[in-house]
Amino acid sequence: MRAISWAVGVAVAAATAGVARADPVGTAIETRPSAREVHAAVDAYLADAKADATLVGGAGAAGYDSGFWIRGGALLLKINLTLQTRYEAFRWDDNDDEAQPGGDLSGFSLPRATLKLSGEAACNISYYAQLEFGHAAKVMPAMMDDEMMMMGYEPGMVEFMHDPGILREGWIEYTLRPELAVRAGLVQTPATRQLMVPPELQQFVDVGMAAADVGGMMPGWTDRNRDYGLAFHGALGCDGQVQYLVTVTNGDGPVHRNVLDGTTNDNLAYAARVNWDVIGHQGYSECAIGYGECEWRLAVGAWAHAYTHVVSDRPHVTASDDLNWGVDVAGGYGGFSFCAAYSGSDMDSDDPAMDTWAGCWCVQAGYLFPGTAWEIAARYAVIDMEMGTGATKMTEGATEMAFAVNYFIDGHADKLTADVSFISANDDGNIFGSVYPGYEPTGTGDGMLIRLQWQLAL
Repeated sequence: MRAISWAVGVAVAAATAGVARADPVGTAIETRPSAREVHAAVDAYLADAKADATLVGGAGAAGYDSGFWIRGGALLLKINLTLQTRYEAFRWDDNDDEAQPGGDLSGFSLPRATLKLSGEAACNISYYAQLEFGHAAKVMPAMMDDEMMMMGYEPGMVEFMHDPGILREGWIEYTLRPELAVRAGLVQTPATRQLMVPPELQQFVDVGMAAADVGGMMPGWTDRNRDYGLAFHGALGCDGQVQYLVTVTNGDGPVHRNVLDGTTNDNLAYAARVNWDVIGHQGYSECAIGYGECEWRLAVGAWAHAYTHVVSDRPHVTASDDLNWGVDVAGGYGGFSFCAAYSGSDMDSDDPAMDTWAGCWCVQAGYLFPGTAWEIAARYAVIDMEMGTGATKMTEGATEMAFAVNYFIDGHADKLTADVSFISANDDGNIFGSVYPGYEPTGTGDGMLIRLQWQLAL
């Protein structure tokens, strides 16, 4: 209180120090407030201080519960931090396909240093902001085939998936009822199940090749798909076993502000996802932590994302009508867990030579040994892509077979993960690459990705 009195006294003195009156001969004579006047101003300011403190909950409270929190009255701020530090290496079996001049690649990285701020305000308002300071960038190879050039890549291009300190996700939400909440801002859009799983809760170091390929087919792909717009979501049923998410967004991803960007178009993207917890509450999680030893769980889901990619308005030229969709299932019993998904992507262009179709599927299973902190997991995934028709038709694709081992020091909050992925190219080659998981194109040959990760999630 003494500090407040001092600050207010200084402010009042500064505000009144410049007041002057003119004497009879026109010279300015400075008038300063007396000590009595300063004390009177301070007393008047502090008269309502007790009532104001009551409105914001007094001194408030703080603590830790799955995140550090501070509460004062109706206001709540929760702070979470995720750190993922890795050693990763990528190997090519064909020297002609490896990165040039780097050859086989390996090194240490910190792909995620994620700060999450969330909380509640008055009148059923909540909020969320996710800031990413991690280390994820990829330099495109100097020599690329014609197809990669057609997809917009340039030799020597550095593809920064985010800048240091970027807002990865941020929104304000109003909850009308458990069945309906409305979000506005930079929101996560519906996608295949593995992209809906938070990075901290995955069995492998990062998403698989099939999930990353699906994400790359839609706007806003970084480590997850996000876009500016509105999101409507809620839970239905007597126990909230059916959940839905519907989004209406710009369709341009998080790097555009449309009112200032003449390269964007005003059409919107529409997406939806429905998830049904058939047995138990599987939610968006992959491993068996938190479930009973003799407990069944099962969930199924479906999603779709539609967007018309317009090149220009006058004349009106459409690059493609894009439809991405998929179905998935997840469940388990005790320490056993599994998930599977199929996703399709259809880009229907005015130019048949640019028509693109992609399909991918994956199956993943894990086992948490009872009474221990050890878990093993395996994954098998396939991606296929076709572009053009007739004699100009091109096909690309790859198969992934991967294995992982987790050691839970303190659940997902503190865990060690080691995994290895074996990538086999289709006959026509594999041009697929993705920054966060660490996949690289393997050309017509095969590759191997090795990752060791230590995760701390507070």
